[in-house]
Amino acid sequence: MPFSPDNTPLDQPEAPNAQTQIIMLRDAISSPSTSDDVKSYDVAWLIHLVGDVHQPMQATSRFTQSQTSGDRGGNDVKICTPSCGKALHAYWDDALGTSNKPETARQNAGSISPADQTLASVTDVATWINESLEAAKNTAYADPPIGVGAGPFTLTSGYKTAAKDVAKQRAALAGARLAKLLNDALH
Repeated sequence: MPFSPDNTPLDQPEAPNAQTQIIMLRDAISSPSTSDDVKSYDVAWLIHLVGDVHQPMQATSRFTQSQTSGDRGGNDVKICTPSCGKALHAYWDDALGTSNKPETARQNAGSISPADQTLASVTDVATWINESLEAAKNTAYADPPIGVGAGPFTLTSGYKTAAKDVAKQRAALAGARLAKLLNDALH
């Protein structure tokens, strides 16, 4: 979803997009006429896309006077943490860690509180995306330290703490919502 802090005209997302594809894949795995081979392929994509739409930078692009075509979900915004040059989007992708070790993933998952059950029961994909848009506007693009433009911007310790907290909350919601989606679709 596009947004602008300075009233720059927005380009709306085209279809197909994550929202249309999650709905299509959900419907496909729900259908008794879909083969198990196709369902297994579709489930893999559902896992990926549901996770994506819960990561704030995957769900938005910021349009500004200096970035009139958008910032590609923060890929065109550079940060310093402490060295400069990393994309804001990549920072958010890595907010919960970068290890490829299963034990590290299990330990990190153990530090995430369960999702609020009222929020976890929300099945509307547009709502998920709009929540991520709000998280992007309120946390990922928080000014300070992220100003208007391409940066580079230096991240503060307060920003890093808030980013990690939001990333944990969004990951918990993504997992709970994915589980509900799969249970509803496959039962």
